[in-house]
Amino acid sequence: MPPAFPIFRIVRRSLVTTRWLVLFWLGTAAGFGAEVAHEHQIKAAFLYNFTRFVEWPPSRFATPDTPITIGVMGSERMVRELERIVAHRQVNGRAIAVVPVTTAAEARLVHILFVAAESEIRLEEKLPAGVLTVGETERFAALDGMITFITEQDRVRFMINLAAANHAELKLSSQLLKLASTVRREP
Repeated sequence: MPPAFPIFRIVRRSLVTTRWLVLFWLGTAAGFGAEVAHEHQIKAAFLYNFTRFVEWPPSRFATPDTPITIGVMGSERMVRELERIVAHRQVNGRAIAVVPVTTAAEARLVHILFVAAESEIRLEEKLPAGVLTVGETERFAALDGMITFITEQDRVRFMINLAAANHAELKLSSQLLKLASTVRREP
Protein backbone atom coordinates (compact mmCIF):
# COMPACT_ATOMS: atom_id res chain seq x y z
CA MET A 1 0.00 0.00 0.00
CA PRO A 2 1.57 3.35 -1.00
CA PRO A 3 2.21 5.90 1.78
CA ALA A 4 -0.29 8.72 2.16
CA PHE A 5 0.55 11.63 -0.05
CA PRO A 6 2.06 14.54 1.92
CA ILE A 7 -0.29 16.93 0.15
CA PHE A 8 -3.30 15.18 1.72
CA ARG A 9 -1.82 15.63 5.19
CA ILE A 10 -1.22 19.31 4.48
CA VAL A 11 -4.75 19.80 3.16
CA ARG A 12 -6.27 17.93 6.12
CA ARG A 13 -4.22 20.01 8.60
CA SER A 14 -5.27 23.20 6.80
CA LEU A 15 -8.92 22.19 6.94
CA VAL A 16 -8.72 21.50 10.68
CA THR A 17 -7.05 24.87 11.29
CA THR A 18 -9.59 26.61 9.08
CA ARG A 19 -12.44 24.97 10.99
CA TRP A 20 -11.10 26.30 14.30
CA LEU A 21 -10.63 29.76 12.81
CA VAL A 22 -14.20 29.78 11.49
CA LEU A 23 -15.60 28.61 14.84
CA PHE A 24 -13.54 31.23 16.67
CA TRP A 25 -14.63 34.05 14.38
CA LEU A 26 -18.28 32.95 14.36
CA GLY A 27 -18.28 33.28 18.12
CA THR A 28 -16.45 36.59 17.84
CA ALA A 29 -18.86 38.04 15.31
CA ALA A 30 -22.02 36.89 17.08
CA GLY A 31 -24.22 39.79 17.97
CA PHE A 32 -22.55 42.39 15.77
CA GLY A 33 -25.25 42.25 13.08
CA ALA A 34 -24.70 44.48 10.09
CA GLU A 35 -22.90 47.22 12.00
CA VAL A 36 -19.18 47.71 11.67
CA ALA A 37 -17.41 46.33 14.71
CA HIS A 38 -15.44 48.87 16.71
CA GLU A 39 -12.12 48.00 18.29
CA HIS A 40 -13.59 47.65 21.79
CA GLN A 41 -16.29 45.29 20.46
CA ILE A 42 -13.68 43.09 18.81
CA LYS A 43 -11.53 43.01 21.94
CA ALA A 44 -14.59 42.16 24.05
CA ALA A 45 -15.44 39.30 21.69
CA PHE A 46 -11.86 38.03 21.95
CA LEU A 47 -12.07 38.17 25.76
CA TYR A 48 -15.25 36.10 25.69
CA ASN A 49 -13.67 33.58 23.32
CA PHE A 50 -10.55 33.28 25.47
CA THR A 51 -12.78 31.64 28.11
CA ARG A 52 -13.28 28.76 25.67
CA PHE A 53 -9.58 28.18 25.03
CA VAL A 54 -8.07 28.43 28.53
CA GLU A 55 -7.99 25.79 31.26
CA TRP A 56 -7.71 27.12 34.81
CA PRO A 57 -6.40 25.23 37.84
CA PRO A 58 -9.33 23.52 39.62
CA SER A 59 -8.46 25.47 42.78
CA ARG A 60 -9.65 28.69 41.06
CA PHE A 61 -13.26 27.47 41.24
CA ALA A 62 -14.94 27.04 44.62
CA THR A 63 -17.71 24.83 43.19
CA PRO A 64 -18.46 23.09 39.87
CA ASP A 65 -20.87 25.89 38.97
CA THR A 66 -18.71 28.84 40.01
CA PRO A 67 -18.84 31.31 37.10
CA ILE A 68 -15.85 32.32 35.04
CA THR A 69 -15.25 35.93 36.02
CA ILE A 70 -13.84 38.49 33.60
CA GLY A 71 -12.56 41.58 35.40
CA VAL A 72 -12.04 44.86 33.58
CA MET A 73 -9.69 47.51 34.91
CA GLY A 74 -10.01 51.02 33.53
CA SER A 75 -12.77 50.80 30.90
CA GLU A 76 -16.48 51.09 31.69
CA ARG A 77 -17.17 50.82 27.96
CA MET A 78 -15.48 47.40 27.90
CA VAL A 79 -17.52 46.29 30.93
CA ARG A 80 -20.76 47.21 29.14
CA GLU A 81 -19.71 45.53 25.87
CA LEU A 82 -18.64 42.33 27.64
CA GLU A 83 -21.90 42.22 29.61
CA ARG A 84 -23.78 42.43 26.31
CA ILE A 85 -21.73 39.65 24.71
CA VAL A 86 -21.76 37.17 27.61
CA ALA A 87 -25.40 37.64 28.62
CA HIS A 88 -27.05 34.22 29.04
CA ARG A 89 -23.99 32.36 27.74
CA GLN A 90 -22.06 29.56 29.36
CA VAL A 91 -18.69 27.96 28.76
CA ASN A 92 -18.20 24.35 29.87
CA GLY A 93 -21.34 24.57 32.00
CA ARG A 94 -20.24 27.75 33.75
CA ALA A 95 -21.91 31.13 33.54
CA ILE A 96 -19.71 34.11 32.75
CA ALA A 97 -19.66 37.15 35.03
CA VAL A 98 -18.19 40.55 34.19
CA VAL A 99 -17.01 42.87 36.97
CA PRO A 100 -15.22 46.22 37.06
CA VAL A 101 -11.88 45.99 38.90
CA THR A 102 -10.35 48.95 40.72
CA THR A 103 -8.00 47.33 43.25
CA ALA A 104 -5.39 44.58 43.35
CA ALA A 105 -7.58 42.71 45.86
CA GLU A 106 -10.43 42.63 43.32
CA ALA A 107 -8.02 41.58 40.55
CA ARG A 108 -7.01 38.51 42.55
CA LEU A 109 -10.60 37.21 42.45
CA VAL A 110 -11.12 37.08 38.67
CA HIS A 111 -10.19 34.44 36.09
CA ILE A 112 -9.43 36.87 33.25
CA LEU A 113 -8.23 40.40 33.96
CA PHE A 114 -8.39 42.89 31.09
CA VAL A 115 -6.26 45.95 31.80
CA ALA A 116 -7.06 48.98 29.65
CA ALA A 117 -4.05 51.00 28.47
CA GLU A 118 -4.79 53.81 30.94
CA SER A 119 -4.67 51.41 33.91
CA GLU A 120 -1.48 49.47 33.26
CA ILE A 121 0.48 51.56 35.72
CA ARG A 122 -1.76 50.20 38.51
CA LEU A 123 -0.97 46.54 37.74
CA GLU A 124 2.54 46.39 39.16
CA GLU A 125 1.50 43.94 41.90
CA LYS A 126 1.87 40.19 41.35
CA LEU A 127 -1.38 38.27 40.90
CA PRO A 128 -2.03 34.70 42.10
CA ALA A 129 -1.80 31.69 39.82
CA GLY A 130 -4.82 31.18 37.64
CA VAL A 131 -5.45 34.79 36.57
CA LEU A 132 -5.11 35.29 32.82
CA THR A 133 -3.93 38.86 32.23
CA VAL A 134 -4.84 40.64 29.00
CA GLY A 135 -3.66 44.12 28.04
CA GLU A 136 -3.31 46.35 25.04
CA THR A 137 0.15 47.97 24.93
CA GLU A 138 3.76 46.91 24.45
CA ARG A 139 4.45 48.00 28.03
CA PHE A 140 1.92 45.41 29.22
CA ALA A 141 3.80 42.68 27.37
CA ALA A 142 7.03 43.85 29.01
CA LEU A 143 5.34 43.55 32.43
CA ASP A 144 4.79 39.83 31.76
CA GLY A 145 1.22 40.22 30.58
CA MET A 146 -0.01 36.93 29.13
CA ILE A 147 -2.04 38.17 26.17
CA THR A 148 -1.53 41.55 24.53
CA PHE A 149 -3.85 43.01 21.91
CA ILE A 150 -2.10 44.60 18.96
CA THR A 151 -3.25 46.18 15.72
CA GLU A 152 -1.76 44.81 12.50
CA GLN A 153 -2.91 46.16 9.15
CA ASP A 154 -6.04 47.67 10.73
CA ARG A 155 -6.97 44.35 12.37
CA VAL A 156 -7.02 43.55 16.07
CA ARG A 157 -4.74 40.60 16.75
CA PHE A 158 -3.05 39.30 19.87
CA MET A 159 0.33 38.10 21.09
CA ILE A 160 0.71 35.39 23.72
CA ASN A 161 3.38 35.16 26.41
CA LEU A 162 3.18 31.40 26.94
CA ALA A 163 5.93 31.40 29.56
CA ALA A 164 3.91 33.81 31.75
CA ALA A 165 0.72 31.77 31.25
CA ASN A 166 2.51 28.54 32.18
CA HIS A 167 4.00 30.23 35.26
CA ALA A 168 0.43 31.17 36.29
CA GLU A 169 -0.60 27.49 35.92
CA LEU A 170 -2.87 28.21 32.95
CA LYS A 171 -3.18 25.86 30.00
CA LEU A 172 -3.79 27.59 26.68
CA SER A 173 -5.20 25.40 23.93
CA SER A 174 -3.19 24.74 20.81
CA GLN A 175 -6.02 26.29 18.79
CA LEU A 176 -5.58 29.58 20.66
CA LEU A 177 -1.82 29.48 20.09
CA LYS A 178 -2.41 29.01 16.35
CA LEU A 179 -4.63 32.11 16.25
CA ALA A 180 -2.03 34.34 17.92
CA SER A 181 0.12 36.54 15.71
CA THR A 182 3.12 35.85 17.98
CA VAL A 183 3.76 33.29 20.73
CA ARG A 184 6.60 34.03 23.15
CA ARG A 185 7.64 30.72 24.68
CA GLU A 186 10.65 31.78 26.77
CA PRO A 187 10.72 34.12 29.80
